[in-house]
Amino acid sequence: MKKRFLLAALAAMPLLATAAAQPYLFDFIQGKQTGQAYRQLIAGHAFPAWVSQGGTSSPANTLTIKGVRYQALFGCKPHNCPAQSIAILYSPERGDIHGVYSRYDEKSDRQTLTWLNLDATDDAAMRKILFNRLNGDVVE
Repeated sequence: MKKRFLLAALAAMPLLATAAAQPYLFDFIQGKQTGQAYRQLIAGHAFPAWVSQGGTSSPANTLTIKGVRYQALFGCKPHNCPAQSIAILYSPERGDIHGVYSRYDEKSDRQTLTWLNLDATDDAAMRKILFNRLNGDVVE
């Protein structure tokens, strides 16, 4: 019986390691290098306090854009995700970070997007991935 339990536990180890390797936005912000990149990304904006803390989030997922590996992260306003959310793309190899902050006004039925570290000439694919991440799409 002990041998079966040990074998089952050893078989599950890769799954646990994979889950642990994917940080939540809160964890990402706590990292020395990643936290600094994130703070620089949101600096100069009058975002709500939850943004600097990570809010409610889900584990990051990894994807590749034009041969570059990125972590896709998401956070939202606690107890009201549809009202405010943020999506981040971060490349651990390059240190590149990009994002989009969304604010939805229910009364006017209007969504306002603030693009972070992206300009009009940036890749439309990256914008699409960020926008989709706001809506829960975790493309891999």
